[in-house]
Amino acid sequence: MMKMMQCLSFIKKGDVGELSPLIFKEGTLHNDKLGQASCSRCPQADGADTVRDVRSELHNPQRLCRANKVNGCIKYLMVLSNFILTVLGYLILGIGIWGLIDKESLDLNKINTLSTDPMLAFVVVGLIVGFFSCSGCLGALRENQYLLKFFTAGILMFVTAEIIGGIVVYAQRDRIERFLKNGMTLCVKRYQDDPDVRFIINEIQQGLKCCGVESYHDWQLNLYFNCSSPGVHACGAPASCCINPQENGTVMNSQCGFGTLHMEEVTAQNYIYLHGCMSHLTNWLNSNIGSIAAFGVILMVIQLLGLIFAMKILSDIELIKVHW
Repeated sequence: MMKMMQCLSFIKKGDVGELSPLIFKEGTLHNDKLGQASCSRCPQADGADTVRDVRSELHNPQRLCRANKVNGCIKYLMVLSNFILTVLGYLILGIGIWGLIDKESLDLNKINTLSTDPMLAFVVVGLIVGFFSCSGCLGALRENQYLLKFFTAGILMFVTAEIIGGIVVYAQRDRIERFLKNGMTLCVKRYQDDPDVRFIINEIQQGLKCCGVESYHDWQLNLYFNCSSPGVHACGAPASCCINPQENGTVMNSQCGFGTLHMEEVTAQNYIYLHGCMSHLTNWLNSNIGSIAAFGVILMVIQLLGLIFAMKILSDIELIKVHW
């Protein structure tokens, strides 16, 4: 009873503010933004202490500086790396376009063979690398979210495609081997018609010390080297098939393989390689599978670093937006 009388006396004296939850004490938050910040940071703190903490955070020059800029080291490292890739990509693109124009592959009479032209691969690779690298370079330099998101999406697409491609190559290696065999056979047939194909075949035959696809007799498939051909190359093989194309000299003898297709194998083996390139190529791939896998891993690591850098810059930009 005495306690109730004391409470009533306090109310009569006007100390309602002490009891009412709707009336704040002096020193509590009166600014909604500061109140939200204080509640989110320290809900159990005293009102005056919370105001001082929030104000000190807002007036902290170091914190404002960190929230107002993107990490410079990551930004310019990404700009430099993507600038180099952009130049490399457009250089590859230029080589591809120059090759197509020089060989007149864009002519209407040769447009049907454009899909098998090696220079088309240079154009496609150069265009993709240059385009996405340029978006990453400009996006990091200008701190543009749209370009950085486009670059990030491209990297994710490449990494996904590489992983899927690796799984498919491993699972379908027998079918891919048949595809390579058919591709090399087509190259043998077009040896004299396309200088790029001729260069590739010569490099393969000289590097692997082989001749033809499965054997040196595959050069019968070429119209110029077929024994029924009326030309000087009839019943012969290219100089890249020869065991000693220079014949102890300094200049390659382009006629060292002439007439070898109608020779017996015992005689022909003194002049040219008898075994085809397909088996040698398969053995080379199997023996260098570790190096190929290491190159793929390094390429993926570089792409993932670019992805991490882009995401870090994007997060810094979002932090700046939220802060201000």
